Amino acid sequence: MDRETLAQALEYADLTAYQADAYLTLLEMGVSPAIEVGRESSVPVSQIYDVLRSLESKGYVETIERETLHVRPREPDEPMGNLESRGQLLHDAAEEIKERYRKPRRLDARIGVTKRVETAVENAEELIGEAETVVEVAGTYEQLQFLEPALRDAHDRGVVTHASVYTDDRKTAPEAFAPEGALSELRACTIPGPFLVVIDRHRTCFAPNTRSDEDYGVLIYDRILPFVFHWYYLTCLWDPYPRMYLEDEGKFTYVTMEEFVRDCYPLWSEGYDLSVVVEGVDIESESKTTVEGVVTEIQYSGRQQSQPALSDLSSHKIVTLETDDEKLAIGGWGAVFEDIEARTISLVGIETGDTLPPR
Repeated sequence: MDRETLAQALEYADLTAYQADAYLTLLEMGVSPAIEVGRESSVPVSQIYDVLRSLESKGYVETIERETLHVRPREPDEPMGNLESRGQLLHDAAEEIKERYRKPRRLDARIGVTKRVETAVENAEELIGEAETVVEVAGTYEQLQFLEPALRDAHDRGVVTHASVYTDDRKTAPEAFAPEGALSELRACTIPGPFLVVIDRHRTCFAPNTRSDEDYGVLIYDRILPFVFHWYYLTCLWDPYPRMYLEDEGKFTYVTMEEFVRDCYPLWSEGYDLSVVVEGVDIESESKTTVEGVVTEIQYSGRQQSQPALSDLSSHKIVTLETDDEKLAIGGWGAVFEDIEARTISLVGIETGDTLPPR
């Protein structure tokens, strides 16, 4: 490090320009008369005594009373320790400022806003690492590739991972893009849209990819607002679009009551016995539970037809399940009056029933 840079560093450590130059000069000279330090440095001779006294008070030098005042550098451990701690403080402050810029600004305990789309994606990666039941994600190939390790880990933990990727005729999947082992199902969304992740019904990351005047991201920790984003995802980014990849075509696991009723109501109404496994939350005890049984009734308050649409299922719906011990009322997201709020419903068997259910 050259002398000029070293002097600048000492000035960052709260030395004046004169103090820094006098100290560096003394380091080169060793024990010297104070007047000689003034002559060899840029410090005016008339000010050298005051400058050296101030350096002594800060622990950089010590004076020696002889016929003329002499001065020598002190052991550098103490002053350099202060310099090192100040440097570490500045380094830590710089890192903290970068982190605060990257992290969202909290509007309240439930919503955070960030200035960067990338921050929403990075936070989604972290939250996917905490997922327990289901992850619904929509994004570009690049965004899904970034999330792939987190999605793969979640998938290995048994989490259902659904993804919609924005595609068009001018862009094909990158060679490195591999849904196997990371996604339960992948769909191709042909209309560009936002980055969106809904995790376990109470966390959401959202950021615009197109048609926005400025970059921003929204992070939501709540049980109400993610429901709105889930319906947007289900009806606008998932259901209308073709399937690109399905992990197991012989496995039918539903993460929404609406899709289960839409697909299975026609079978039940025609007299088939549907065996299902429901993983969810016991409403009374608020504890996780898993039950297995046969569907004995499906009710919904929308327009009655043989093949209900998702729009017909946006209101109240209930599935009655008969287990070996009891009959249970199964509700969907936000269930209150039912016995169980279903998180996943797996159709494990279809058999011809003895009688048709009442019409």
